[in-house]
Amino acid sequence: MLLFAVGMFAIIDAANLSFLPVYAVKKGFDQETAAMALTAFIVGNTILQFPIGWCADHFPKRAVMVGCGIATAIASALVPVTFGTMWLWPVLTIAGAASAGIYTVALGELGERFSGHELVTGTASFSTTWGLGALAGSLVAGWSIAAFGPDGLPYTLASIFLIFILAAASTLRYKST
Repeated sequence: MLLFAVGMFAIIDAANLSFLPVYAVKKGFDQETAAMALTAFIVGNTILQFPIGWCADHFPKRAVMVGCGIATAIASALVPVTFGTMWLWPVLTIAGAASAGIYTVALGELGERFSGHELVTGTASFSTTWGLGALAGSLVAGWSIAAFGPDGLPYTLASIFLIFILAAASTLRYKST
């Protein structure tokens, strides 16, 4: 599950880093405003990790991951609806924060569960999974825009995160029985 979480974050991160400005230009933003859309995503990606980390310290980590997945899916689906309004900026910030929170919490759980050579192996596995997920994210982003138009990007990402939510939630149920 931890590797799946890393891969999911890498997918959305690479997709947005590669194609969010393209999406925004195709939807009518000028290049400067399109670059600001990416900045809003990255701001959430960085500054909001502290409250997510706090939640992971006080609540079950898998539950926090599921919550981050839900927030990511909802925020991604809201991007087309809020585009061109003031609500786009907080939606992008939340999408960046929640998606990065999945990685943050997975990294915390890795450190909590493993030590020594197992931790080193886990970290190397995270790096490999990150690279594969980032490659997939860029490919999926380009394909979704080409196949479905600009709104294909956020809707495809939201759909992908529904799969993550189901997988992560199933580990919650499994652990509680």
